[in-house]
Amino acid sequence: MTIDSDRLAGLLFILIGFAAIALGWSYGLGTMNQLGSGAMPVLVGAALCGLGIAQLLRATRQGKASLVPAFDRSELRPLLIILGAVLAFAVLILPTGLVPALAALITIAWFAQAGGTRLELAGAMVVVIVVIVAIFKYGLGLPLRLFAWGF
Repeated sequence: MTIDSDRLAGLLFILIGFAAIALGWSYGLGTMNQLGSGAMPVLVGAALCGLGIAQLLRATRQGKASLVPAFDRSELRPLLIILGAVLAFAVLILPTGLVPALAALITIAWFAQAGGTRLELAGAMVVVIVVIVAIFKYGLGLPLRLFAWGF
């Protein structure tokens, strides 16, 4: 099945909008005088659904004669590697800490590009870890463990 990027974007907007509505609804909408914690996710989800429907209608009205795939086959491998890197970060952040999770994220994501030396990987890893720790741990004061074994 081939789907063009306009239709794919519209479908993704609708899917994410419905997910936001479903999750926000369970938090409660509140009243007009005092909005509940679910009011904003429901409103934003409804807006996303509306934008998705508008995008789908626009793509349908354009009526492209031949559908162009949204992703080229050569772009699929980097996309899956980046998604895997984000998943690895999400799985590792709590049991191992911020620094090992960032190291895994950067190492896995590095394979999404063509070329690159180990020295560039090491430099990128040091710079990204130092900047992220400086911003989130010390700048914003978020209670993140840098390593699971202390600090």
